[in-house]
Amino acid sequence: MGYYPTRINVSMKKINLENSPVPLHYQIADYLLMMLEQGELSPEETLPTEEQLRDVFTVSRTTVRKALDHLLYKGLLYRKQGKGTFWTEKAAHYKKEKLSGINREIFRITQKTVARMLSKERMPAPRAIAEELGIAPGGEIIKFTRIRLANDEPMSYTINYLLPVYGGPIEKNHLEEMTMLETLEQVVGLSLGTIKHEVEITRANQEIADILGISNLDPVLTVKTSVSDSEGSPIEVVWTHFVENKYKFKVILDK
Repeated sequence: MGYYPTRINVSMKKINLENSPVPLHYQIADYLLMMLEQGELSPEETLPTEEQLRDVFTVSRTTVRKALDHLLYKGLLYRKQGKGTFWTEKAAHYKKEKLSGINREIFRITQKTVARMLSKERMPAPRAIAEELGIAPGGEIIKFTRIRLANDEPMSYTINYLLPVYGGPIEKNHLEEMTMLETLEQVVGLSLGTIKHEVEITRANQEIADILGISNLDPVLTVKTSVSDSEGSPIEVVWTHFVENKYKFKVILDK
């Protein structure tokens, strides 16, 4: 198969990525897939170069390369030395799956937010957490607590439970400059796999209420997230509690 220069290499407009807990390279990968699905990118054409994508998304070349590596890992891209990066046959028949991009949609945050780490502590694992992480009850884990502010007001409260081998290297400055997923990849050096979310409306206990500035038993949007590495081994369990009237998300299901 011959290759064709991409139509958008020089005309692609600047794209502003979201201020979101979803790592930038995942957002870029999702955006490229969306462009492929909508016909803005053709499966017969080369992708823009790393330099061009860096300028379009206003990110580092390392971030662009990680986005492309993610699509390579999924079997949607391949590289030809000296010719560029191409979509595979799998990508050419790519059909957006139902609930595709829900990781991005659940944590779609449009206003400027600031993350602050509240605590990091080693503790015995409660039974439910131990089962999720595949360790014996009472085994050591590391617990992180963080708050996210929007316009200087509490928006969400996050509790992360990690195995010490992963949580140990993570410090306050990491989580105030990056998301936890970015930190696990860039600081700990993990290759992430499945990220599963469960969403429900719950009632705030006193701890959640005090941190979010709401009343005890007020409704909160609670997202439980389970993260595994690329081999399927559990890495962390996360609970994020959102102030109900300051957050919403939507998911559009394709027929």
